[in-house]
Amino acid sequence: MDRDTPRPDLQDRSTGRFGRALDLVRQRGILEPFRLVRRHGIGESSRFVARNIRYLIADRLARKWDRDNGVDTAGSIRLDGLDVVGPHRDEGNECVCTSPKSFAFIMNSLPADLGDYTFIDIGSGKSRTLLLASHYPFASIVGVEFARELVAIAKRNIERYKSPAQKCRALSVVEADAAAYEFPETPLLVYFYNPFSKDVFDVVLSNLVASLARHRRRCFVVYGSSSHSAIDWARPAIRDTGVFERLVTPPMPHFLDAVRTIDYAAFEYRPS
Repeated sequence: MDRDTPRPDLQDRSTGRFGRALDLVRQRGILEPFRLVRRHGIGESSRFVARNIRYLIADRLARKWDRDNGVDTAGSIRLDGLDVVGPHRDEGNECVCTSPKSFAFIMNSLPADLGDYTFIDIGSGKSRTLLLASHYPFASIVGVEFARELVAIAKRNIERYKSPAQKCRALSVVEADAAAYEFPETPLLVYFYNPFSKDVFDVVLSNLVASLARHRRRCFVVYGSSSHSAIDWARPAIRDTGVFERLVTPPMPHFLDAVRTIDYAAFEYRPS
């Protein structure tokens, strides 16, 4: 395919759950759900149903947010069929979006005066977080994304998004491998929502620390994760740099617009 033509066939895993369940029943018979309950037990089966109900509610709310705002940010997009920059395709996680209520909760736990900061979303996907960040008075907002199709969608979303809540309209997306990205020499709020493996994260974090050492400036790092237990290695990795101090933040509550509750941590750059 010509590199100037984005591929339209994104593989969205968030759709078709009912269809897949019906296919299973058709293939294995109407008693299959009862066999699964017997195999896994009432407790685990109930939790499975509850997780799927929560997923469906959150997905419906995400798509409603998109319809209300004339954009396309919802879904759970696989990366294996996308055209990516750099050698880290297999290290990336599916493209999912942060829920508006979860993002607002995180922002409310940070200092209010961020007017001269650049907000950077590492692994910005289809731009949901960039659009939510535009509700705050950042100096500028930058998404870093290595999947070319997602970059194209994000740029269209930025052009279309005209919310009266916007306080920053200086939004852009950089098509780049995060491990090769050069951070701007401005105060920074760097946001990660479990975009890739620990190996890539370590490289990006090392690059950030080196950039801050060359041009000392204020910086916050926020890492959030709702799966893969990534927060369990991200927190100590940031702390062990020796230049970030973890902020005291409240735990994330359950929000209906979130597929899972986000576990997050926020750090401030405080070199000795």
